[in-house]
Amino acid sequence: MKRLAAVVFFLLLTGSFGAAKDWETAVIIGTSESDVTSPMIRGSKTVMHYTVETKDYLLLLDYTYHPSTKSDTPDEPGKNSPPSLPLGEPTKIAIEGHHAYLLDIHGAEVKMSIKKKTKV
Repeated sequence: MKRLAAVVFFLLLTGSFGAAKDWETAVIIGTSESDVTSPMIRGSKTVMHYTVETKDYLLLLDYTYHPSTKSDTPDEPGKNSPPSLPLGEPTKIAIEGHHAYLLDIHGAEVKMSIKKKTKV
């Protein structure tokens, strides 16, 4: 009986993590960036600000990364450089709570935090 309960619990647990995202079409209409430095953080970090328009919302999204400190290190999108997102062209977005997921030009998901969400 305990084994059956454990199997049912495992199936319910894994089923909740496998929920598909609700993708919709969006357009990135603007970008800007801020460099942030502080004695509390090691090195500096760069915050990319994206303005994204969907059929229902105008979103202000932030994406943070740490720029490479070595000149011979290749840029890795999403780790030490901003993601490759299509500016002014349709892309896909999924909104979940305080985060938005956009698809970059390679089809990879990019997780961003939602700073402001305004109904259109």
